[in-house]
Amino acid sequence: MFWNDDDDRPRNRPQEWAGATVVFGVLLVLAVMLAILVSTADFGEGSRSTVPRTPGSCQPFCTAPPSEP
Repeated sequence: MFWNDDDDRPRNRPQEWAGATVVFGVLLVLAVMLAILVSTADFGEGSRSTVPRTPGSCQPFCTAPPSEP
């Protein structure tokens, strides 16, 4: 019988992985380019924050040095 038996060829040849490596590399470059474009994008005027400010001290989460009285 004529069965398709591929047991005589070596497994995981470098030529078989070359295409996948190229595609992965192209996708990685496109993802980095997209991240750079989005991070430097200007989406118009800055909007006002709708988050209400909490009253009182910001301790222990203050980032500015405390002011001296």
